[in-house]
Amino acid sequence: MIIHASKAFEKRFKCEVSGEGHVVLQTGRLDAWSGHFFRIGRISYILLMNDATLYALIIPAKGLTTFPALLKVLLPLVSDLWKKHGGSFDPDNQSVIVLPRTNRSLIGSMNDAMNALRFHCEVAEFADTPFDLSHVEWRMNENPYKSLNYDHPNRLLPKMLANAG
Repeated sequence: MIIHASKAFEKRFKCEVSGEGHVVLQTGRLDAWSGHFFRIGRISYILLMNDATLYALIIPAKGLTTFPALLKVLLPLVSDLWKKHGGSFDPDNQSVIVLPRTNRSLIGSMNDAMNALRFHCEVAEFADTPFDLSHVEWRMNENPYKSLNYDHPNRLLPKMLANAG
């Protein structure tokens, strides 16, 4: 598994970035995720977006201060996601490398996702209703993206997993 980390992600989790200038042989890999750490008000979040499908996972960062602690949460989430969409992923047998983020299109998509998260958080606060992170994540994965030819991650992920296996 590859995690393309933002500077904020690297700083938060004190993770070592593998080899400067390391080139990923294939772009848009199903096993590659881009990660970013950010705050909305006082609450910290981790946004991970799959490089191939732009599927977004949002993880509250409370209590996650080390990279191994994050992996204990992330790997089972990816395993559940893959199973839900007809794929298989063994969280116990993964080697993870961290590389810097370089894909500008993906960074832009992540910025759009963070803005959507902020919007939903502000709407919940304004309406004085509970903030449902799982519903927001589902809505984000229903958004069509230009870089996916206006397909959306919830539809694209099962297709790509079926083709991969």
